[in-house]
Amino acid sequence: MSVLSSSLDILFLSENLFETIPSVIGTLSRLRVLSLRGNLLTELWATSLPTSSLVWLILTNNNISTIDPNIKEVKLLRKLMLSHNRISSIPVELGECTDLELVRLANNNIEDIPREVLTLPKLAWISISGNPMSTSPDEVTKLIPENDIKIRHSEVLGHGASGTIYKARYQDKDVAVKIFKNQQVKGSDGNSFDEIVINGLINHPLIMSSIGVLRNEENTEYKAMIMELVQDTHPLGMVPSFMSVTRDESPAPESMYLSEKQVYDTIWNICSALEYIHSSASISHGDVYLHNILRDANFAAKLSDFGASFVYDRENNAELAGIFERIEVLAFGRLIQDLFLWHFKINVPESPFYDLVKSIVQPQQSERPSFSEIKKALSVLPEFSAAAERLTK
Repeated sequence: MSVLSSSLDILFLSENLFETIPSVIGTLSRLRVLSLRGNLLTELWATSLPTSSLVWLILTNNNISTIDPNIKEVKLLRKLMLSHNRISSIPVELGECTDLELVRLANNNIEDIPREVLTLPKLAWISISGNPMSTSPDEVTKLIPENDIKIRHSEVLGHGASGTIYKARYQDKDVAVKIFKNQQVKGSDGNSFDEIVINGLINHPLIMSSIGVLRNEENTEYKAMIMELVQDTHPLGMVPSFMSVTRDESPAPESMYLSEKQVYDTIWNICSALEYIHSSASISHGDVYLHNILRDANFAAKLSDFGASFVYDRENNAELAGIFERIEVLAFGRLIQDLFLWHFKINVPESPFYDLVKSIVQPQQSERPSFSEIKKALSVLPEFSAAAERLTK
């Protein structure tokens, strides 16, 4: 490791046998992205990290049980991925990393997260499924016999962190089937079980949710999820790159030039979908990005991919429920900003809508509106009246 170049800015050391972070990594003053995913780390210390340059740290699928308070020294950290470890507590000092925008903590042993962390001014994406602090969703009842599905493995429709989507045939119609990765392959976002069950709880015209699920041959775990196949669907964005870090890189090729109407319709549709999952189901999507928004041939936008989602307890913990919702409100605001910059080459112009967006993306989390409040405010703006009318028809 001593021969590493000091000019490195991206370093992947995934799926090895490292028990500690090599100290030489801390000397790489230009390193922005570091992955030690799938190793044998048991502790996370800032001592061996390049604290003056690191923005993206991937430590998914290790044995980490302790995070040292000196993590606060990684001041530029924007993206922290710690799913599938053995973490039981998050140090309050992580709240001093004020640039932090995305945190993945699924499948750990966390019972609570300090409010100093949950209310960070830029935090917009979080996943906590598979922890004691998230609510276990109900068991899936929509089980479909495997013999009833004919999967076309040669027709791949897409790939996600938790699995691959194929075209299939079910009840004399074409459907999409998402086959989850095996237990040894742990995605960065969340738990496949939670994703399956949450899809089974959702029923909304602007959300791509499941028809049913398949179990494996041993009947011990869920194997796949069957979804409606909507023809000519395309994402609105491209996933974040090493340079954009937490923001979608660009419009997807099939969605490069959206009209003003299509942009406003998209904003209304996604707000409606998010208002539904938070207000009616106490679900946080956890991954509100334009690459997870699918549009059909008529450019009707729908929310998809619940791989980072989790259920929270709104009834018994209203304070925490409000925090989770307002984290997602900021992600929605980032989505709006990207739509305007990509398709109009401007920021949101001065208008009542500008004032609303300003309240959505403000750093003081407690002052952000809820999705119900956002939807109500949008409904009286002329830009969104047509979108609202179409949805009620």
